[in-house]
Amino acid sequence: MLNNKMDRVHLLLLLLFVSAAVATWPNKPHALIQTVIKDPITNLYFTSIDIGTNITVSVSFVIDLSQPYTWLDCFSGYSSSSYTPIDFDSPKCNLHKLTRPLNVPTPDWCVCSGAGEKVKPGCSDHPCGIKPYNPVDNTSRAGSLSEDVMFFYSTPDGLSFGSRFQSPPVTFACVGRRSFEGFPSEAQGLLSLSRNALSLPSQLSSKFALCLPSKTEDSGFGDLFIGGGPYFLPPYHDDASRLFTTVSLITDKASDEYFFEVKSIEIDGKVVPLENSILSKLSTVTPFTVLHRSIFERFVKEFKAKAKAKKMVEAETVVAPFEVCYRVKKGFKMEDVPVIDLTVGSGGGRWRIYGWNSMVVVKEKGAMCLAFVEGGEMMVIGGFQMEDNLVEIDLQLSKLCFTSSLRRHNTSCSRFRPVATDWCLKDNNSCGSVICC
Repeated sequence: MLNNKMDRVHLLLLLLFVSAAVATWPNKPHALIQTVIKDPITNLYFTSIDIGTNITVSVSFVIDLSQPYTWLDCFSGYSSSSYTPIDFDSPKCNLHKLTRPLNVPTPDWCVCSGAGEKVKPGCSDHPCGIKPYNPVDNTSRAGSLSEDVMFFYSTPDGLSFGSRFQSPPVTFACVGRRSFEGFPSEAQGLLSLSRNALSLPSQLSSKFALCLPSKTEDSGFGDLFIGGGPYFLPPYHDDASRLFTTVSLITDKASDEYFFEVKSIEIDGKVVPLENSILSKLSTVTPFTVLHRSIFERFVKEFKAKAKAKKMVEAETVVAPFEVCYRVKKGFKMEDVPVIDLTVGSGGGRWRIYGWNSMVVVKEKGAMCLAFVEGGEMMVIGGFQMEDNLVEIDLQLSKLCFTSSLRRHNTSCSRFRPVATDWCLKDNNSCGSVICC
């Protein structure tokens, strides 16, 4: 429900914004696809997107589900003729509900001076000033909203890479070089996949899907689909959306994140006592699932009991940040780990977590540890638990869909996708980071 005039104004601005973007994208492809890489040092996930014209640069973005807008370093080699700063009085600036411009220069942020000066990234006389937040190191830096075109690969069939498309202007924030603490060394920005009107999915489509890889890029890439399925993940032969369980998302006006309700938790069929249902959310920058202390203690107690029944032997030492570790015995399989079931939403659907997503193997210690940690006020499904699960979010219908582990279907989120033959033969010099014929 729209309870006040301000809500109606922002909705109108959003509709005008999205309509304008669609109108300026002739021959819009059905779906776009981006490769996703897991950084083995930070355990963050990133994708590379080409941005700008008449010097197009490739920017590696950390993938995030919470921040309101995408942001990137505009001061390290990014010099595009199609770059446009967003003025403080622009409707797009009002979308972010700002209260005042930030038009005073800072060490990392250039403000233009002089009539007729060529506009360059990060440069504006009356900028839409913002303070982008880094969710990894919990800091904010000064920045300004801007826009430029981006380039994406289409997927004609949900399996292969197709033609390369130029998008309409996409809104993002320019930030300085000091904004990337805790990021992978390759990263130069953060890619917003949140519910906000300025996130990438909101600007390009109403639906996206993530398949986060559990392996590093030597073993293949994960996927970011924008625009919907089908989703083909060989060697599984069918459209992976047939494996979906669907749950309604819970809208919180104070947050751009994706919330849903966990009604119950079971471990190998044994119910973990809960006083109430648990408000939960997804996070690609939280490495492991977080549980409130009161729930965590009960959860660990029941897991230990079920693990003991399966003859799993606790390790003498515990590896931080985990509280429970087990010896890795010869011949042990992840299928032997107790199965964790999360009953989600009102429909009774289950997100089933198998050993691949519940246990972290620490080879140098000869141990595997329960990949759940204590903290916070709600349940946060971390990146490790999302790996090798196809997760789709429909912004228009406010729905979350997930497959549970794809490994149960003899596939995963790590692969080298083919390039559509007709496009490859026609344009084999434009393959970028994909594998060409």
